[in-house]
Amino acid sequence: MSLKIIHTADWHLGQTFLQKSRIEEHQYFIDWLLQILEMQDIDAIIIAGDIFDVSSPSVEAINKYHYFLLEAYKLNVQVIIIGGNHDSASRLNSYKDIFKILNVSIVGGDLNNVGELIPVYKRGTTNAAAVIAAVPYLRDGDIRKITEGETINEAHGLFTSEVKKHYDNLLEQAKTNHPGIPVIGTAHLYVNGCFLSEPAEKRMHSLVGTLGQIPSSVFSAGYDYIAMGHIHKPQIIQHPDNIIAKYAGSPIPLSFNERNDLKEITILTIADNKIAHESLPIPLQRSVIRFEGKADEIIEKIKLHEPSQVLPTWAEIIITEAVNYIEFNNEINDLCIDRKIEILNRTTKFISMNNQSIREEYIAGTDNNPLDDIPKIFTIRCEKKGMNEESIAEIMPLFMQILDEINNTH
Repeated sequence: MSLKIIHTADWHLGQTFLQKSRIEEHQYFIDWLLQILEMQDIDAIIIAGDIFDVSSPSVEAINKYHYFLLEAYKLNVQVIIIGGNHDSASRLNSYKDIFKILNVSIVGGDLNNVGELIPVYKRGTTNAAAVIAAVPYLRDGDIRKITEGETINEAHGLFTSEVKKHYDNLLEQAKTNHPGIPVIGTAHLYVNGCFLSEPAEKRMHSLVGTLGQIPSSVFSAGYDYIAMGHIHKPQIIQHPDNIIAKYAGSPIPLSFNERNDLKEITILTIADNKIAHESLPIPLQRSVIRFEGKADEIIEKIKLHEPSQVLPTWAEIIITEAVNYIEFNNEINDLCIDRKIEILNRTTKFISMNNQSIREEYIAGTDNNPLDDIPKIFTIRCEKKGMNEESIAEIMPLFMQILDEINNTH
C-alpha cells in the first residue's frame, strides 16, 4: 500500500500584481488542488513556505487559507506547512495548536534551533510511512549567535555551517526515532546553481542576506527527498549524493518574469520505503505576457494574441522607440478590449537612457504618486524582505528620523 504526498510552495496568498488582486486565480488553484487531493487519493500535502505574500495578510487571504485547511480536513488529508521569508513566523505559530485538530502541522519558525519531526501516515493506518524533518525559513540569528565584527564572508560561512548542522541533527533524530522509513526534509532558501525565471533575479537573491548562496551539500546523504520553496521556477537541484532536492515553484505567475514558467505540483509516491516523484501541471486561468519591441511590432503581436484562459490576460508593454504615445495608446487600447487584454505596465527601454531603472518602476495609469506615502512603501519593502511586524516596528522610528532629516534639508 503506497503513501501519496503532494509537494507545493510559494502560494503568496494575498498578493497584488501591480495593484491587481490575485484572489480569483488563487481560488481556482485551491479548488483544482482539492480536486486532485480527492481524485488521486492523496494522504498528505507539504506547503514549503510563503503561504502568504506579506507578514500581515488581508482578511481575504486568511479566509482562503482557512478554506483550504478545512476542505483538506474534510478529505482526511494531513497538511504540513512551514514558514517562508514572506510569512510571519509568530502569526503562523500562534494557531498551530488549534489547527492540530484539523490534522495540520505548522512550523512557522525555529527559534529554539531544535527543528520538528512530523510522522506522515497512510489514511486509516497507525504506523508512520514517512517522517518529515520540517525546517522553515532560517534567519541567521535564529540558529547561531552573531559575533560583533564578522565580515560578510565569515558570517556566510558560519551560517552555512549551522544550516548543515541543523539538517544533520534532524536527520539523526529521524533515523533514531523513526527507523526504516523515508526521511523527507523541507527547506525555504536559495540554493546555489538553481535556475531563475530571468537572469536579473539573481541579483535580488544574492543581495538579500541569508536567502542566497547556500550549497546543496547542506542536505546530507540519508535524506530521501527535500521539499523546497522560495524559488518560483520548479526544478530539481544538483546534489553531490544525488538526493532529490526539488523546488515546487509557485502555483501562479507572480510577476512578468515568470510569464513563461511552467507551473506544477509534485506528487510523491512512497512504496516499499522508496520515493518516486512526478509533476502535474497546474491549469492556469490567466495568461501573463509581455509585448516588447517597436510600436508596429507590439501592435502586430497584440493582433495575433488569442485569449485562451477564463480570466483576462494581464500584459506589460516595453516599447523600444520614441513614439506619439497618445496615438499609440489609443490604438492598442482598442485592440486590447477586443482580445480581453489588460495592460498593467507600460515602460520604455532605450539603450542610451540613463534613467531607465526609474522609468521601469513607473506604472501607467496610477493616479497616486507612490512617493506620497514613503513610510508605507518602506513597510512593504521590509515585508518583502521577510521582516515581521515586530522587526519593522523596531526600525520604523529610526527610518522616520532619517526621513525627517532629509525633508528638513530641502
